[in-house]
Amino acid sequence: MPVRRSSIVLAVIGIVLIVLGVLISFVVVPIATKLPGSTNLGVTYSGTATLLNSSALISGDTKNVIATNVPTTVDRRLKVTSVHGDTAIVSDDLTIHAGSQTLPSNHTYALDRTTLEGVTAPPGISVEPSRGALSSTFPIGPRTDSSYRYYDSTTRGIVPISYAGHASRDGRTVNVYKIASTGAVKDPGLLKLLPPALPKKLIAGLAPLLPAAVQAKITPAILAALPDPIPLSYTGTTHIVAYVDSQTGVPIDETVSEQVVVNVAAGAQALSLIPVLALDFHATPASVQYLASKAGIAGELLTLMKVIVPIVLVVIGVVLLAVAILRRRKPAATPAAARAGGDAPQPEPEPESSRLDTSPPR
Repeated sequence: MPVRRSSIVLAVIGIVLIVLGVLISFVVVPIATKLPGSTNLGVTYSGTATLLNSSALISGDTKNVIATNVPTTVDRRLKVTSVHGDTAIVSDDLTIHAGSQTLPSNHTYALDRTTLEGVTAPPGISVEPSRGALSSTFPIGPRTDSSYRYYDSTTRGIVPISYAGHASRDGRTVNVYKIASTGAVKDPGLLKLLPPALPKKLIAGLAPLLPAAVQAKITPAILAALPDPIPLSYTGTTHIVAYVDSQTGVPIDETVSEQVVVNVAAGAQALSLIPVLALDFHATPASVQYLASKAGIAGELLTLMKVIVPIVLVVIGVVLLAVAILRRRKPAATPAAARAGGDAPQPEPEPESSRLDTSPPR
C-alpha cells in the first residue's frame, strides 16, 4: 500500500517527541534535580541563650558564672564545597552571637546528591559520621511518614524523625517534622568551649546555683571523696521542629532548642548539675519569607520540568502520530484511458444561426 512521504515524516517526529517526553521525566529530571554544586544558602535565626562564663568560673566569680536569657542571633551558611559524582561535600556552619560572645559551630558532611542522606566520603576527605541520615536539609518531595533519620552533631548520634502533619508557611504547604536527641556531648568543637575539669573548691561556691535536689546529694562525705580537680562530662539534649516545603524539601522555618548540662561523677552515681549552655531560637520572619520565595521559584521549575514539558511533548507527539496514520494512504492513480479521454478536446456546440435549414418547402 503506498504511503505518503509526509505521513512518514509526521510519524517520525511524533515518535521522537513522545520518547523525548518520557526521557525528560525519567532521565533528565532526576539528573537536573540533584543537589547543585553551586548551592550556597544563608539563614538567620533569633532567640535567647544561657551561657557559661568560663573565665568567671575559673576565677571563682560564681555570681557571674551563668548568663541567662541573653539575646541571640544565629547565622547559618549551607554550602556545597565540592562534588564527586553523586556525592556532595557540604559545609554546614553556624555562628552564634550571644551578647559579647561569638561561638562557632562548623560541620562537614558527605551527602548523596539525590536523597541528601550521609554517605561515605571520597578518600582523603574528613566528614562527620552521618551515614544513612539527614543532617542539613530534606530531599525533593519529602515523604509524609516517620521513615527518615537525623544526625545530631552535638551527640554524633542518629535518631528518628517523626512526621507530625501539614501546616502552612508564607503561602507554602509544609510538612512538619519533629526531632529529639539526648546523649553525651561528642562534638569536638563544642567540647573545646567547655572546661574538662573543675577545682573542688568551686563546687561549694556553685552550690547556690544548683537545684535543691542536687545540693542535697553533694554531702561533705561525697565532696571529700571527689578528686581534685573534678572531671566533668556533658549531656546534650536537642529538640527541633522543622517546617519543610512539601514540594521542594526546603526547610522554610525551624525552631531549635538545645541544652548542655554539666555532670559530675560522684562515686557510683552521676550528678547532673546545671545547664552550661542553652539555646532557643527560630528562623527570623525575613528568612522565612526568603526561603519560601526560593521554594516557590524552585517549585515552578520542578512543575515545568516534571509535568508541563513532558505532557506537552507527549500530547503533540500523539497528535502528529494520529495525523500521520489518518492520512497515510496516497490517492488512487487515475487509469490511462480515462485520463486520455478526459484530456481529448470536446467539439464546441454549433451556433444556431449557422445551422442549415433542411425542412421541406411548403
